[in-house]
Amino acid sequence: MFGFFNKQQVIQQSQKEILELWKKQDQQREESKQQIQNIELEMKIGKLVIMVSNEIDNVKVGIAKSIELISKAKQPYLVVEDIISGQEVIPLGTVFDYSEQKFNALNKLEPNERIAIIYNKLGYHHVDKSSSQTVIPEDSEIWGKKVRQAVEKWKEQNPVTWKEMNE
Repeated sequence: MFGFFNKQQVIQQSQKEILELWKKQDQQREESKQQIQNIELEMKIGKLVIMVSNEIDNVKVGIAKSIELISKAKQPYLVVEDIISGQEVIPLGTVFDYSEQKFNALNKLEPNERIAIIYNKLGYHHVDKSSSQTVIPEDSEIWGKKVRQAVEKWKEQNPVTWKEMNE
């Protein structure tokens, strides 16, 4: 036996079902994206990474130590031990896998150039070299030499990991 259905009710029910399906697909996409991000971060653990701040600062190199889940959204972030200072930091800027070529290329850029290229921020950000500036970027040549020395020391202490990084 066939019943009669109100056209508006049928349309509303269909819309609800479609919205629920879209929400479910969005949630699945987000979960997949999160899993991929976690895997990418896990692959960095124990290896050298380059950290580029979105503020006026030198390019840093460090050893990825662990992953911390931050905020209510449980967003994963790397905990990195800075190879120069030995401090553990959570870089909120951009993190790259280490290579000497990448480090040299990024280190040659002025901080404002890095910010413009990586973070797509327009405008010139003057680097204040006065004592009032909280972070005074070191000259790129001097900084590059310090980092290369620290990386060489790390390579000597971690030859297996270094080999894995360069395969």
